[in-house]
Amino acid sequence: MSLVDRYVAEVGRHLPGEQRADIEAEIRSNLEDMIEDSGEDKVVSVLKKFGDPELLARKYTQKKNYLIGRHWYEVYMEVLERVLSVALPVSLIVWFFIKFAEDSDNLTRILIQSASTTFNIGIHIWFWITVVFVFLEHSNATPIELGGEAREWSPDLLPQLPKPRQISISEGITDVILTLGGIGLVAFSSSLLRVEDGNGAIPLLHPDLWKVWLPIFFGLAGLTLLHDLFKIKIGNWTPALTATNILLSLASIGYLLALVFTQDIVNPAFMSALKNETPAQMQQSVTWTIWISVAIIIGCYLWSIVNSIIMAKRLPVKK
Repeated sequence: MSLVDRYVAEVGRHLPGEQRADIEAEIRSNLEDMIEDSGEDKVVSVLKKFGDPELLARKYTQKKNYLIGRHWYEVYMEVLERVLSVALPVSLIVWFFIKFAEDSDNLTRILIQSASTTFNIGIHIWFWITVVFVFLEHSNATPIELGGEAREWSPDLLPQLPKPRQISISEGITDVILTLGGIGLVAFSSSLLRVEDGNGAIPLLHPDLWKVWLPIFFGLAGLTLLHDLFKIKIGNWTPALTATNILLSLASIGYLLALVFTQDIVNPAFMSALKNETPAQMQQSVTWTIWISVAIIIGCYLWSIVNSIIMAKRLPVKK
C-alpha cells in the first residue's frame, strides 16, 4: 500500500459520505500530478505540502459546531435506523396485544395508546443512542478548527489502510443494543410488568420460569452479548466467529421451541386479574402474541446462520 493511498484514505475518513468519492478522486489526481512533476522520490515532501489530512478535509466541507461529528455521524445514523426499524414495530405489536388483553372493546383507543407508547419508546431510544454517540465523539481530542494552530504533521503519522470489514461497526453496535433490549424486556416482563389484585402484585411471566428457564435465557443472552462484542472487534466472519454464531443461534432456537412447547410462559393469575376479557379471548391473544414473536425471532436466527456461512465463504484465505 502506498503513502498516497493511505493519505487519501485518511482524508476520506473525515469527509461526509455523499462527497467522499469525488473529493478523494480530486485529491488523488492532484497528488499524482505533483508527484509526477517532482519525481517519485519526492512523495513525502509532496504530502507535507498538502498537510494534515484532517485539516485538508475540513477545507472541502463547511465548518460547523456539532454534537456528533463526521467521525461518528454515519455510524450514528445507521445504528439509529437499524434499532428503530426493529424496536418500533415490535413495540407496537407487543403493546397492542397487552392493551387488547386488558380491554378489547375499544379498538381505536387501543391503537392510539399503543402508538403513543411506541412513540415514547422511540424518543427514549433516540435520546440514549444520541447520548452514547456524543460521548464517543467527545471522548477523544476535539477536532482542530480551521484557523486554529495546526498540529505538527508528517506522513509518518498516516495510519495503515483499514482492514476490510464484513461486519460494520454500526451493525455490531445495533446487535449489542438489540441484545440488551431483549434482556431488558424479559427482565421488565418478569418483575416490573404487574397487575394488582386483592393478593398483591402479579407479574406477567410465570414465576416457575425463574427455577430453570429464565436463568438459561440470561445465560444465553450473556453469551450472545459477548459474541456481539467480538463481532465488533474482529469485523469479519472468521471460522471461529461463524461456528460460535451457529452454535448460539441453534441453542437459542432450541431453547425457544422447548420453552413454548413445554412451559406456561404467561402467569395464569395475571390473566385472571385482567378485566373486561373472557378467558378464551385472553388465551387466544396471548397465544398469537407468543407464536408471532417466536416465529420472528427464529427467523432472525436462521437468517443470521445463513448470512454468517455465506460471508465466511467470501472471506479471503490468508496465504
